[in-house]
Amino acid sequence: MSSRVLKNKSNQITQGYSNGHRAVDLVGNGHTTDYVIAHTSGTVNFCQTGYGNKKGATGNASYGNCVKIKHNGGYETLYAHLDSVSVKNGQKVSKGQVIGYMGNTGNSYGAHLHFEVRHNGTRINPTGYLNADLPSNSTVTKSTTIKYQAYDNVKNKWLGNVSKGSVSYAGNKGNGISGLMIDQLTYRAHDKVKKKWLPWVVGRSGYAGNLPNDIDAIQIKNATYRVYDNKKKKWLPWVSGTTTYAGNIGNSIGGIQIK
Repeated sequence: MSSRVLKNKSNQITQGYSNGHRAVDLVGNGHTTDYVIAHTSGTVNFCQTGYGNKKGATGNASYGNCVKIKHNGGYETLYAHLDSVSVKNGQKVSKGQVIGYMGNTGNSYGAHLHFEVRHNGTRINPTGYLNADLPSNSTVTKSTTIKYQAYDNVKNKWLGNVSKGSVSYAGNKGNGISGLMIDQLTYRAHDKVKKKWLPWVVGRSGYAGNLPNDIDAIQIKNATYRVYDNKKKKWLPWVSGTTTYAGNIGNSIGGIQIK
């Protein structure tokens, strides 16, 4: 598996994201250690050093030597259990810059990287971002304008936001969409590869989808919406609410439009 938080790019997930572990634990292929690099450009807003291994530690001490970086749009990434740290608090860092080396400090049972993604202070599933950009311009507002955006599975990036009620749509016709983020609303996506509905998402607390698996159907509460069917090469009828869904199971979606 490819990753943009390790210098050698390849990694294995030793522990995935769950309700009890809101992060992913990584090692290099073959359970090797590696230099840790910044996922995205930003500013170091928390940094602690001088920790050894202390199984059972809690709070910030459980992270051992660690670095947290603040990014645009209310996002932060955190890198924990480091053997050494190469940056300091308040320092600006660039995407791909070495920030430390993988280790076994804090509440750790073997050398690895504990990687978190947070949005407005809430830890969200980082799995889909291991080799993908964080969403852009994603600050949730309580205005009457609701914005939404889609992840283009061909271009491997989040596309720009569009406004609910406009003639624009999120996506690129013909390119599969594997992620969807919407301000304020409650929504979910159907994973074309796993052939199942994924959990509901509220606002920008996470995203609907499972990068890099295409989405073939969506449901959005309290909205009227439609999708573009890549196989049929046409927009499907408008639907409302969650008594039905927009899409054709088995056909990738190339665009989403919300009234």
